[in-house]
Amino acid sequence: MTRVIEWLISLLIVVALFVAIGLFLPASRSVSHSVETNRPMATVNDILSGFTRFSDWNALINHDPRMQIDVTGPANGVGAKLGFRSNDRAVGEGSWELVEFVPGERIVYSVDNNARGENKKMTFEFERTGQRKQNVKITQTYDIDYGWDLIGRYAGMYVTDNIGEDIKLGLGKFSNLLATIPRFDYSQHEAEFAFVDVPAANVLSATATAKRSNDEIALAMTNQLKWIETVMEANDLEAAGPLRIITNEFGADAYGFDVVLPVRKEGTGPAEESTDESADESAAEAPATEEGAEGEQAAEGEGEYDAQIVQPRVGLKDALDSTTMPERLEVKIEDGRNGAQNPVLYLQVPAHRAAVTTYVGPSPGLARVRDLVRAWAMVNGAETADRPYEDYRIEIKDMLSETAEFQVYWPVRVNGEVPSPAVQLVPEPVEEERGAPPQVGEAASEAAAETEAEGDAAPAEAEAGSAE
Repeated sequence: MTRVIEWLISLLIVVALFVAIGLFLPASRSVSHSVETNRPMATVNDILSGFTRFSDWNALINHDPRMQIDVTGPANGVGAKLGFRSNDRAVGEGSWELVEFVPGERIVYSVDNNARGENKKMTFEFERTGQRKQNVKITQTYDIDYGWDLIGRYAGMYVTDNIGEDIKLGLGKFSNLLATIPRFDYSQHEAEFAFVDVPAANVLSATATAKRSNDEIALAMTNQLKWIETVMEANDLEAAGPLRIITNEFGADAYGFDVVLPVRKEGTGPAEESTDESADESAAEAPATEEGAEGEQAAEGEGEYDAQIVQPRVGLKDALDSTTMPERLEVKIEDGRNGAQNPVLYLQVPAHRAAVTTYVGPSPGLARVRDLVRAWAMVNGAETADRPYEDYRIEIKDMLSETAEFQVYWPVRVNGEVPSPAVQLVPEPVEEERGAPPQVGEAASEAAAETEAEGDAAPAEAEAGSAE
C-alpha cells in the first residue's frame, strides 16, 4: 500500500511539473525564413498567389508525392483553395486557402492540418532590395496559436525544426523554380495573356533569312509572300487567316523565319448571309431543335481560323486531338520563270495549344514580347515548345507603324507532350535530301531547344529593356 501511495505522489508531482512548465511555455509560435531573388515582383506574386505551380515549390508534396490534391475557387487571389489528402499519417489531410492578397506586399494563407493548434497562418511578405530596388526579398512566416492546450504548447517546441525545415526547403525549391523563368516583367505589358487552342490548318510556307535590318526583313517577307500568292492563284486558293511569321533563328546579325499563310479552296469560306426570301422562309419553318442549333453553329464556324481561349488552371489537362487534320487540298507547286526555284511548301499544321497576347507597335518590339509570353506561360504552369510566331493584323509595309497590331503566340506542351510537327505534303519530301515529313518538326524542336537552352542567357540589352 505504501508503494502505491508513493507511486501516486510521484505521478502527481510529474503532472504538476508538466502543468507548471506548460503554463510557462509560449501560447503561440512563429517561425520564418527568407530568400532573395532578382526576378520581377509580378513573377513572384503570380506563382505564390495561386496553386498552378504549388507542387513545384511547396515542401508539402515532398512528404507524399502521391497525395491527392483538389483545387477549388479562382486560379489566383483570395478564395483560391487547395485541399490535400494523404495515406501518410504524418501528413493526413487539410487545406491551404488564400485569405489575404496585397500585391507586392503580402500574401496570407490559412492552413488547416492534423497538427495541434489553431489559427494557423502561412504568410509571405515581400520587400524590394538591391541598389536599384530590382530584387525581391521573400520572407515566409508560419504562425500558430495553442491557447490553453498544454500538449500543443509542448508540441510547439518542435515547430522550428519541423515546419522551419519545410519552409527552408520550400524557399529553396521556389528559388530554383524562379531561376528557370526568364527575367522579363510581363506585368508592364498592356494587353492580357491567355492560353488558346489553335485549330489545325492547311498552310503555304516559305523559309527566308535576312540581315537584322528592318528594310531587309520586310523585303524578304514580301518576296516570299509573292511566291505564296502565285501558288494560291495557280491553285484557286484563298487566305483562311492572317499572315503568320514563325521565328526560326533570331541572331545578332541575321533573322531566320518562315512566312506562312493559312489557305483553303477558293469560295469555301464562311457563307455570306442569304438574301433569298425563300431561303429565309424555309429557315423560319424549320423546327428549332438543339441538334439543329448545334449544326448551325458548326456551319458558321466552319472555315474560321479563330483560337478558343482556355483559362489556365493547375496544369494543362485537356488534351488536344492533334491527329485530326483538315481535308487535304490539291496543290501543285511549279518553279518560276527562268527556272527560279519555288520556295513554297504545302503543309498541314496540327492543332496545338499556345500562350498568346496582343502587341501594338513597331515590329522590332516583337522580340521582347515573345519573351514576355514565354515567361507568363511558365509562371502559369506551361512549358513552351516549338517556335514562337506572330499573326500580322496589318500589311507588311505597315509593320513599323506605331499602330501595327500583332498576335504573338508561343506553343506549349500538353500533358508533357510537345506539339505534333507540321506535315509536308507538296513537294513530297525526299528522305535522302529533306528527310521524312517530321523534318519540319525536327527543325522546330531544334529551334525550341536552342531557345530554352538560352533561358536566362537572354541578351543583356533585352533584359535591360524589361521594366522591373
